[in-house]
Amino acid sequence: MEALKLHISHNLNQNMTSLLKEHSIITITDSMSRIEYANANFCEIFERNTNHIIGETLELFKSHLHSGELYKELWRTIKMGRKWSGVLTDTTASGKTIWLDTTIMPIEDHEDHIVKYFAIYKDITENYTKNIELQEQKNTQDNFLKSMPLHMFSVTKHGKILNVNKAYLGLEVNELKGTYIYDYLNPEVFEVFKKNIDAIYLNKTSLQFETFDFDVEGRKKHSVVSISPTFNDYRGIESVIVTIQEVAKQITIVDNNRERETNYKSIYKSINVGIIIVADHKGKITEWNKGAELAFGYSELEILGCQLSVLITKNQRNQNIKELLKAVKELKNDKKNDIIEMSCLRKNGEEFPVEFALSSLNVNGQNFYCAMMLDITKRKALQNKLKQKTKDLELFLYRSAHDLRAPFSSAQGLLNLLKEEEAKDEISLLTEMLSTTINNGKALVDNLTQASIVTTKKIQPKKIDFNAVINKVIKNLSVSKNFKHFKFNIEVTNGYEFGSKPELISSMLQNLIQNALKHSYEATKDYQPIVDVSVKLLQKKALIKVCDNGQGVTKRRIKKIFDLYYRANNQNVLGNGLGLYIVKNIVEDLNGKISVESNINKGTCFEIELPNLQINY
Repeated sequence: MEALKLHISHNLNQNMTSLLKEHSIITITDSMSRIEYANANFCEIFERNTNHIIGETLELFKSHLHSGELYKELWRTIKMGRKWSGVLTDTTASGKTIWLDTTIMPIEDHEDHIVKYFAIYKDITENYTKNIELQEQKNTQDNFLKSMPLHMFSVTKHGKILNVNKAYLGLEVNELKGTYIYDYLNPEVFEVFKKNIDAIYLNKTSLQFETFDFDVEGRKKHSVVSISPTFNDYRGIESVIVTIQEVAKQITIVDNNRERETNYKSIYKSINVGIIIVADHKGKITEWNKGAELAFGYSELEILGCQLSVLITKNQRNQNIKELLKAVKELKNDKKNDIIEMSCLRKNGEEFPVEFALSSLNVNGQNFYCAMMLDITKRKALQNKLKQKTKDLELFLYRSAHDLRAPFSSAQGLLNLLKEEEAKDEISLLTEMLSTTINNGKALVDNLTQASIVTTKKIQPKKIDFNAVINKVIKNLSVSKNFKHFKFNIEVTNGYEFGSKPELISSMLQNLIQNALKHSYEATKDYQPIVDVSVKLLQKKALIKVCDNGQGVTKRRIKKIFDLYYRANNQNVLGNGLGLYIVKNIVEDLNGKISVESNINKGTCFEIELPNLQINY
């Protein structure tokens, strides 16, 4: 019976351990927080391989995303042998931020010395992120309400203040809540307020009226008051929203056609596809729709009353204002003006192009101008890209046809001469010339093939063995002239597994190393041509350097070396101007970066940074 109990207990422990491993995120570290064990769930969430993280320091226990005080408290607790619980955060291999509800328990030996730490985690990223977003939204809303150039009250039928957006008459928000709005009004306008609030509850429609008050110095202040109902689920009025906005002078509100004007404004302001802006004859913005808010980033309250010039980029402001004045003049002379293109400025300082048509209208004897705009950022970018690609393609086709024709025509001519020659020495010389010519043609065809590879989008990322790729490239280039005189220094630091597109990596390295071979000097007793290739594999990227001690490039020419068909050295008949253009396009296709430094007679060094791509097995 005792043996049966032990057997059942053993099986139960095994099942519980298995269940814990399967459904929890677990690590065991030594006393220095170096990982000794991490279960599959931990590796999956951090996007890491088990073999790569064993022995590493667990960065989660000292993430830079938290304050130092949290980690002091964490380590103080577990060093004393006590359990610690809290929320920790870190980034995964792909750069994604995660949040983990963490419990850390010290493990002691028989002498009560802490030898390990057992940690169990729960992924709360989704909920934590939502909470952060909700808090940010609340803060944004609070800041927006406080920044509004008007006072907004939520009040009951009897004028009791339920909420208010900011301080009023020297009283803070909490002091205003629960009091009555009538206590802060001029007695002369008390009846007007009460009459309008009663009318709202009766008719269930919004109202607007003018009022006035006096400041501490006895000066008369004019205000525009708007009152709107808020409804419950049964279309009953729960409360009303009262907004009070001070104005510089008295405004006469015309009752006629007010409903029609309200409907017009509701439709106009809700349009978010087009950008519609109305300005008066002095250039002050008087109307601003939803599309304008989305495009420029300013709310209606921020922009109304501002000069139209704040929306125009500074470096083109004078020219654009001249265009606007010209369009206004044409409208005054009843001439139809053309579509205007202008560079505008968003609230965040970003510039963007627009097209717009200007029209004029007269309201109560005053001229207003309406600009209907369209953001053409994407179209301009596409046009510029298409223009460059078209230019490249035209040059590509022209030079390809020209360069392909020349070597093969020469080869044909040399073969014809070869058939007519009898002297052995002459035949040898012609054969050497023929070999060089055909090699030039072959190099061009190879580059054209590589250029087509860059445009292929179906290549899937795979694990890259840089040693194998570099050795294969050097073997392929071993037929190059004077290759035997070169010294190659290859250094690959395999820190992490790296994923990318093998064909593109091979093509990139071949062109860079071939470029080094082309632009070297011939070997002498005092000079040996050298090519250094180094690769450093980090967790998220690879750093690649290809350097030589060759001819170098002048500072004036180095900016053009990646251009299509540009030759840094026109005397180099082996170059066709495609190699470095292909390299640049490969790096861009892989979302990487490339830079180059060069000194005449000292050599050239290319530095490339490529992201670690997700490997498809």
